Amino acid sequence: MRVPIFDLRVTDPEIRRELLDSIEKVFDHGRLFLGPEVEEFEHQVAQFIGTKYAIGVSSGSSALYLALRAVGIGPGDEVITTPLTWIISSNAISACGATPVFVDVRDDFNIDPVAIESEITSRTKAIVPVHYAGHLCDMEAIQEIAERNNILVIEDAAQAFGAGRYRQRAGSFSVAAGFSMNPMKVLGGYGEAGVVVTSEEEVFKKIKQLRHAGTTSDPKKVITNDCREVALNHKMDTINAALLLVALRHLSSRMECREMIARRYNSRLPKEIKRQESVGDEVHARYVYPIITENRNEFRRFLESQEIETKIMHEPLVCDAPVYKGCRAVTPRARNILAESLIIPSHEKLTTDQIDFVVDAAASFFKN
Repeated sequence: MRVPIFDLRVTDPEIRRELLDSIEKVFDHGRLFLGPEVEEFEHQVAQFIGTKYAIGVSSGSSALYLALRAVGIGPGDEVITTPLTWIISSNAISACGATPVFVDVRDDFNIDPVAIESEITSRTKAIVPVHYAGHLCDMEAIQEIAERNNILVIEDAAQAFGAGRYRQRAGSFSVAAGFSMNPMKVLGGYGEAGVVVTSEEEVFKKIKQLRHAGTTSDPKKVITNDCREVALNHKMDTINAALLLVALRHLSSRMECREMIARRYNSRLPKEIKRQESVGDEVHARYVYPIITENRNEFRRFLESQEIETKIMHEPLVCDAPVYKGCRAVTPRARNILAESLIIPSHEKLTTDQIDFVVDAAASFFKN
C-alpha cells in the first residue's frame, strides 16, 4: 500500500468548487494585486491570531524577513536562533545584515531557553524561536529572558498556524511574527504565500512600505518612485488571498483530522519510537509528525520498502551549511536529534487503512 508523505491534490469536490468560484470573482473585479480578498484575508488572520494587524506577503520567507527588517534588525546585530530549522530562518536574519547565533534545542525539537541565555551578548538584538512542526516553543520562558535583557522576540511561526497555548495563538507572543502558507502547511495555499502579524502600529506601517519596494505607493493612487527604504516586491497576489480565504474556512476540520492522526500514532506506535510531546493546554498545529528512533536509517529504508514515504527534515543543521560555518554554534543535542529524527505521513488525506498500515509496519520492524 502506497502512503505518500504529502498529497497536494484537490480531491474534495466541494472545496474544488469553492476554489474555482473564488478565482472567478477575482477575474470579475480584475484587481489582481492587493485586491479586496487580500484585505479580507489580512482581517481574518489578525482576528484569528489575536493581533491588531496582519500583512499578506508573497511567501513565508518574505514574512520573516520583513518582520525582522521592520523591527530594526540590521548590520552589527546578533540574533539568537535554532540550527534545527529550514535555512530561511537564518537567511532572513543574514539578509538584514545581522549575524545568526545558533543555540541548542530541547528534546522536543524546539530552542532551549537555557541555551539562549548563555549566548546573550551586548550585540544581541533579538531571539527568533521556531515552532518546530507546529509545536509551540516555551514562549513564557523566552519572553521573560527577552524582557530581562531588553531584546526583541520575533517568532518564526512558518510551521505553526493555529498552534497555541495559554489561550494565545502562535504569532501573538512577539513584537512580530512570520507565517508560511506554502501548500504543505496546515493552512496551505495553492502556491507560495505568507503573512506577517503584529500589534505595533509602526511595525505595521513599515512592513506595508517594505512589501511595496520601500515606496509610498498606494494601488488607489499614482504609482510613485517615492522610495524611503531599499526593498523588493513582496506583495501577495489577490488570487492567492482568495484561495486562502477558502482554506481558512476549512482550517478547523483540517486541524482536527491531523490531530486525530497524531493521537492514533501516539497511542499505537511502538515504544522504541519517541514522539514530539505536547504540553498542558497546548494546541499543536501538526504541520508534520516527527519521530525519533536510534534505528532511524534502517527504519526509514524499511518503510520505503513498504512504499511508505518519509522525510528527513532540515539536514544538515543550519550552522553546518557552508555559508554559516563561521557563526557561533553550540548544538550537541540538535545534532543528535537530527541524526535520529524522521517525518512520517500525517496529512488529512490519509485513510484509516493507510495510518494503520504505517503503525503495523513500524511494529513489524521493531519486533524483528
